[in-house]
Amino acid sequence: MDFTLVGLWHEMGPIARGVVVVLAVMSTYSLGITVERLLTFRKARRQSVTYVTFLAPVVGATGRLREALGQEAKFEGSPVARVIGAGVKEYARGADVELRRLPPSPQGRFDIADAVSRTMERVKERELANLRRGLPVLATVSSSAPFVGLFGTVGGIITAFQKLADPGKGGGGIGTVSAGIAEALVTTAVGLGVAITAVWVYNYFISRVDDLTIDIDETSSELVDSILREDPA
Repeated sequence: MDFTLVGLWHEMGPIARGVVVVLAVMSTYSLGITVERLLTFRKARRQSVTYVTFLAPVVGATGRLREALGQEAKFEGSPVARVIGAGVKEYARGADVELRRLPPSPQGRFDIADAVSRTMERVKERELANLRRGLPVLATVSSSAPFVGLFGTVGGIITAFQKLADPGKGGGGIGTVSAGIAEALVTTAVGLGVAITAVWVYNYFISRVDDLTIDIDETSSELVDSILREDPA
């Protein structure tokens, strides 16, 4: 009996081979999502920090908000920049409308801030959906891979009992069932390995989404506060 990976593969029945192939596909797909999301989150974090650093003096001062208009285009990978950029555009549009209104509305500043908040909330939800892209697949892999492996385990146990009951294969000897038992253990181990890796990666990415959500919320709140202090003129 050859207990190398190649030897075990040759000893596997069709069910176990199918399970291993399915787990390999799941693992490969999860790896592709992991690499793509790692690059996306790394770029998003780096550019968001740069954008917030640029925005801080603009938001902190009075009368400078229009300087941020269109600057989000320089930070294409930053969800913070896209959310705040949409808010700044809405502020500029609302301020222009307010300037043309006669007589000026005493509530104009609050109306502009409310419109900006709603605009940023809509863009924020879209950006968070983009950040979560692919994560449901990781969640599915992490929850289903052990069961796929167990399905292969059932196939391996069936193979073991078939060999145990076949007199032509030396029924009754431990050597005749060792291949089936090993097959069962291999598929279980592969399934658990795929699931453990996927759940670790999934939880890591969820924490990164949460971090970026906090950045978006804090920056949005600072922008609204700045608008309430701002003179639309």
